[in-house]
Parts: sequence; structure tokens; C-alpha cells
Amino acid sequence: MKFSQNSGYKFDRGDVKGFSFNTKEQFPRMSAAYFVCKGKHPKMKSINSDRLYFVLKGNATFFIKDKVVSAKEKEIIIVPRNTPYSYEGNMECFLVHSPAFDRKKEVRYNLHKS
Repeated sequence: MKFSQNSGYKFDRGDVKGFSFNTKEQFPRMSAAYFVCKGKHPKMKSINSDRLYFVLKGNATFFIKDKVVSAKEKEIIIVPRNTPYSYEGNMECFLVHSPAFDRKKEVRYNLHKS
């Protein structure tokens, strides 16, 4: 199977912008995305997918459960499903979800206190 930038959809989550190569409907076992991070991605976890982040350019710091992990160009970070994490930095990244990304199975943490 072949997917391109136009096969999936664009996304803009503020500090994280990019596009998916495919959707879960197109291939349920795996999906991929390209994105640029210039800032922070809020804390979250996937109850569905393991995630592999391949840093193409730049660097970032990942906060995975209770660990702080630095990542730079040509390194990968793997985040297992059901693991809370966030990241920050300036990087271009290729991301793989296995099985495919499913928005309904994403948990986002509200870090603001009332």
C-alpha cells in the first residue's frame, strides 16, 4: 500500500502542525504522520496505540511517565500505549501509531487547576 501527504488529513494543534499519511479507515493496523513541533505538546496517552517518534531535525525533551528523555536528530522515542507523556522542543518528526491513530481512544490531561 502507498500513502502520500494527500492521502490523510492536515492537523494544526497550535505548537504541533503537520499531516497524516493515512487514517484508520484506510489501514487499521498502522498509521503515520509528519509534523513540526515548535513549543509544547500537552500531556496525554493513547489507550489504543504504541507510538514511535523518529526525529528528522532538531531536538526535543519527552516526559514519559516519570522519566525525562532527550531526543535529537536521527533518534527514535517509543511510547507504549497507556503511558502518559508530553514533549517540548523544536523538531521535525515522523510518527508511527500501531494500531492506527483513533481520536476516540486518546486521553488528554487537563493541567489547569480551578
